[in-house]
Amino acid sequence: MKKELSVAMLFCDGMVLQRDKEISIWGTAAPSTTVSASISDANGNVLTDGKAEATTDGNYMIKCSALSANRDCTLSITAAEESITISDVMIGDIWLAGGQSNMEFFMKYDKDWESLKNEPSNPNIRMFNVPQVAFEGHTTHSPEGRGYWFTKEDNGFQFFSAPGYAFAKNIQPTIDVPVGIIGCNWGGSSACTWVSRDVLNTPELDYYLKEYDDAIAGIDEEVLRKNSMEAWAFEESAQHGADFEPLMYGRDRDWQEQFLKDHAGEPVVPMGPYNFNRPAGLYTHMLRKLIPYAIKGVIWYQGESDCGGRSHTYHTLFSALINSWRKEWNDDFPFIFVQLAPFGKWLECGNDDYKIVRSKQEHVAETVKDAYVTSIMDIGSYYDIHPKTKQEVGRRLALLALGHVYNQNILCDSPKFTTATYKSGQIIVTFKHADGLHISNTGSTIVIEIDGWKYEPSKVEAIDDRLVITLPQDAAARDITSMNLSIGYDDYATIYILNSQDLCVLPFTTSVRL
Repeated sequence: MKKELSVAMLFCDGMVLQRDKEISIWGTAAPSTTVSASISDANGNVLTDGKAEATTDGNYMIKCSALSANRDCTLSITAAEESITISDVMIGDIWLAGGQSNMEFFMKYDKDWESLKNEPSNPNIRMFNVPQVAFEGHTTHSPEGRGYWFTKEDNGFQFFSAPGYAFAKNIQPTIDVPVGIIGCNWGGSSACTWVSRDVLNTPELDYYLKEYDDAIAGIDEEVLRKNSMEAWAFEESAQHGADFEPLMYGRDRDWQEQFLKDHAGEPVVPMGPYNFNRPAGLYTHMLRKLIPYAIKGVIWYQGESDCGGRSHTYHTLFSALINSWRKEWNDDFPFIFVQLAPFGKWLECGNDDYKIVRSKQEHVAETVKDAYVTSIMDIGSYYDIHPKTKQEVGRRLALLALGHVYNQNILCDSPKFTTATYKSGQIIVTFKHADGLHISNTGSTIVIEIDGWKYEPSKVEAIDDRLVITLPQDAAARDITSMNLSIGYDDYATIYILNSQDLCVLPFTTSVRL
């Protein structure tokens, strides 16, 4: 007998379902047949159930009532004489780990991988990597550890998001329920590829669509397909992967420049219907496959690919992304994200307008409800776009979740500038979220501008929750009419001023009150 009953990819052994929210179960079955689903506990007691009739196209969507946290459950789906049984089902909190390469960043590339892989496994943490698919019919890009739920004991663990896992590891013992992390990310992706075309079809954002249309104008479709398939074959070849992978572990600038020389002229997938980074591309072939699987919230690390000419509208694009995801899920879940790290040059990538994108990211946190940002201006690297201390990135994201989402009474936010006042040769800077303010290292990028002249401070001290910056004698002796102060406000800058949770100050620039 032909098997017609199926269920969406997220529904498989070892899965985690979101607690306290309606549960959606969907897939395909014989057209117009009734499909039933039930979730039972370890003793066989039915906790919730539901049914729906498949459409004439064979699609079904079953809604089941919300459940409290649980473990060792079973999901059963039946239609006519067919059935599917999914075991080892947990009910807890689901977080989606989205963004580009700094979120995708594999565990095995983490600075602490050797110790991490030998840590005891936490059976209450489950991971799922969404298959990377760029277009209809595309064979999954980087298939290892994708398309199924797994724990730390699985080989897929080394290919999972390092900040995503660190986030889960830091929240699970506190919230004491199962945690599922869904990795839905792709290195080099713009935020424009993670939203529908309708989101981009606005006066502020339609230039993404116009750029795409211009890129493919006048190009023969068959030629574009041929060139794209040849480039994908190269991109996904074992040799190319082996050549590129050392860069993910970190290589100096000389090594990078030699790599660029050795690999000049290699095929690149042209912009078009087969390029993963086209507008709405990954929304269509990755993100949409997750909706409406209930989630607790999103952690996000992205923005590098929207710097340069796109930087001044990043807050509009990012805000639109957050709002559109919430609308599609019909759920105003929290969005917790990372401000771009310090970075100068990596391969052919530069840092044009990083300071602008950081300010736009902070603007989103200030203007979008339940959106929170953490600073990592103390853990970047000039010649590496990928900070290797991803466990710290995950810890900082987890602090925001524990404080703002799980209502723990903790300091969880990065220190944020409030005032700067000048008196007797010193600038007194105050912050919010600055308990235990201290300076962990020398080298914070602090620039004082007095009547058009730039100075570096002669001394910087953290006293209680304030920063005291002493001017050089020649600057203090001037007849000052205007003064500006910036801390970490540059495309490449560092900040080693932290609060008691070792969260560093958000970069800023401001006029100083005289």
